[in-house]
Amino acid sequence: MIVAWKCWISWWSTSFFAMLGLKSTVIGQIGYSVIEEIEIGTAVGNLVHDLQIDYGMLLNRKFQINFDTKTQYFDINRRNGILYIINRIDREELCGGRVICEIKLAIVMDMPLEVFQIQIQVLDMNDNSPSFPEDKSIFKIAESVLPGASFPLEAAYDPDVGSNALCSYDLSPNDFFTIETPSKDFRSRSLVLVLAQTLDREEQAAHLLTLTATDCGTPKRSGTTQIEIIVQDANDNPPMFTQSIYRVTIPENYVVGGLIVVVSATDMDEGENGAVRYLFSSITPLSIKQLFQIKEKSGEISLKGQLDYEERTSYEIQVKAKDNGQLVMTGHCKVVINITDVNDNAPEIRVTTLPGSVKEDSMPGFVIALFTVTDKDSGSNGQVVCQIPVNLPFYLDSMFTNYYSLVLKHALDRELVKEYNVPVTAVDGGFPKLFTVAYISFQVGDVNDNPPIFAESSYSFAIEENIHRGTVIFQVSALDPDQGKNAQITFSLLDSFVDGISVSHFISIHPDSGQIVSLNCFDYEKTQIVHFFIEVKDCGSPSLSNTVNITVFVQDQNDNSPEVLSPLPNSEMSLRSVKPGQIVSKVRAVDADSGYNALLSYQLHPLTNTTLFNIDFNTGDIRIARNIQTTEENTHKLVILVKDHGHPPKSTVAALLVSIMEASEETDEDHIVLVKHEHPTTGSNEYLIIAIAFIFSTLVFIVLFYSAFKFYLDFKNTDPLHRVEDFEYMISHN
Repeated sequence: MIVAWKCWISWWSTSFFAMLGLKSTVIGQIGYSVIEEIEIGTAVGNLVHDLQIDYGMLLNRKFQINFDTKTQYFDINRRNGILYIINRIDREELCGGRVICEIKLAIVMDMPLEVFQIQIQVLDMNDNSPSFPEDKSIFKIAESVLPGASFPLEAAYDPDVGSNALCSYDLSPNDFFTIETPSKDFRSRSLVLVLAQTLDREEQAAHLLTLTATDCGTPKRSGTTQIEIIVQDANDNPPMFTQSIYRVTIPENYVVGGLIVVVSATDMDEGENGAVRYLFSSITPLSIKQLFQIKEKSGEISLKGQLDYEERTSYEIQVKAKDNGQLVMTGHCKVVINITDVNDNAPEIRVTTLPGSVKEDSMPGFVIALFTVTDKDSGSNGQVVCQIPVNLPFYLDSMFTNYYSLVLKHALDRELVKEYNVPVTAVDGGFPKLFTVAYISFQVGDVNDNPPIFAESSYSFAIEENIHRGTVIFQVSALDPDQGKNAQITFSLLDSFVDGISVSHFISIHPDSGQIVSLNCFDYEKTQIVHFFIEVKDCGSPSLSNTVNITVFVQDQNDNSPEVLSPLPNSEMSLRSVKPGQIVSKVRAVDADSGYNALLSYQLHPLTNTTLFNIDFNTGDIRIARNIQTTEENTHKLVILVKDHGHPPKSTVAALLVSIMEASEETDEDHIVLVKHEHPTTGSNEYLIIAIAFIFSTLVFIVLFYSAFKFYLDFKNTDPLHRVEDFEYMISHN
């Protein structure tokens, strides 16, 4: 769409030509409107018509076009005065989010110098969809949050303006949330998700919503984002300090940075709701904060500045423990730090109760030992503070003055530390300070908290198929880091099947040593790979166990002799007119083994006439070695030795009876006749014999038929009359 508007004025333009040092008369001004993304080459307007100038001005006078933009978007056709588009116009790129977007240009003509101003308003088209900065937003909201709570969202952005701009938001239907836009200007980045109804994590732990932003263009464009609401358990337990008031006494010359006391609070909630942070109360005076500091994670309060007994003899510090829940809950305690004067007697520590051992599964808060401290000094010089190293899993709990308990802070692990010697330091408040160190020693009692672990994640090994019964074929090992019965392990074979037979039929495992023993041998010809599992179990209560996969590769042994397929036992063969090198028979054999154990070779036994016959070592083909002499024996027994290449090799003997017949006068062809088999044949040999018998029978039939036909012709030719008639018939026929 292109719209033209114009007005005629005559005024001096100083701003445009200020840089040229010229003063020019603005003869005319005209305005057009074009829509963005319009096709290149589109005519915007006819300047000759709209500015009421003649064509001669364009053709005969020099002129130039000056733009207020870096890119030249328009040009003028000198022949007809048409202003047309030469570059793509993107309103959002040109003017951003401004409501009015204009391109100003000036046509400057010389002789005389005249200026025509042109303003082209670029109209917006709905070529941009609203888009959200994130494809998905995740909110974690506690189920205790009350309806009306709002959660800020990143609003959508649409670079278009006017009616093409973003104008509405829609949230997928649900009973719990609504969308509100505090500002009526949808281009504002203000957008909130409002809770309309109380959440219940037990009924629905998560909500997946779709927020759609739509513009008012034609056609409408929209963009979406996903909002995932994860309902969290309510933070309904505040942290509870082990003591409401912690009292500690230190001398006024206490070392800066020294640990004063450790406050401890527990939260019955889980996760972040149960994670505790320690801070000084907000009402704590600056003077106390300059003297003391607290570690947020451990609750350790230490000295930050120098104390002065004459200035102040005691301090009270309000300490709060906060959890990390969304709705933070807080517990409070008070720490009283008394400052003492000089001291000349060291404190004394006396342990009253001490167990022999502490089980590693003892719960935090378990009292390990009780002890008392005394100081012969009086007043503040007799006040004693006890402490232990902060890197130990214990803390000291003062039940009342001078009575302490060593308390378990968190679970022990005997596999890491088997024994503890806890140094308890009792420091009085004198000056100079005196202290005493006593050691509380105890063993960590084992519990069965570690399953046995195999040395390897899986095992594989190879055995020969005919291994002897009772042979140790492999050994597995495992280790249990526990102690005593908890570390005693036994091995057992988990039931599985090999070709339908339980694996326990073939092997067993020694329960103590882990040795795998052969019970029955495997047959490689049936099974090449065996898989089974071994379980290791400790003797603790309850018992812990682990399993490992065992893969056994069965290796072939040469335990099968070759089996001769042909010739069959007691086979006989007749030869007639055979030539040297001619194959007279083939020995075929197979071996059930594999590899070299099944690789066969063939040779004639020394009992055979090896001067007349030979056999191919690899194929078993039997050939005539030379011409048969008339003085040769008529019958020869061939003994063939078939042998494999195993270690040691196995062999089989085959026998073939060969009869040599004199050459027949009826035929000059070589002839081999299979005389008989005492046993019926099977398989391919049976078909071979049937084929040979069929061919032989056919040849006999042809010979007999030919002999009978020849005899018939000879009989007819004995009658002269018939012979003449036949002759005459043949002549006349031809």
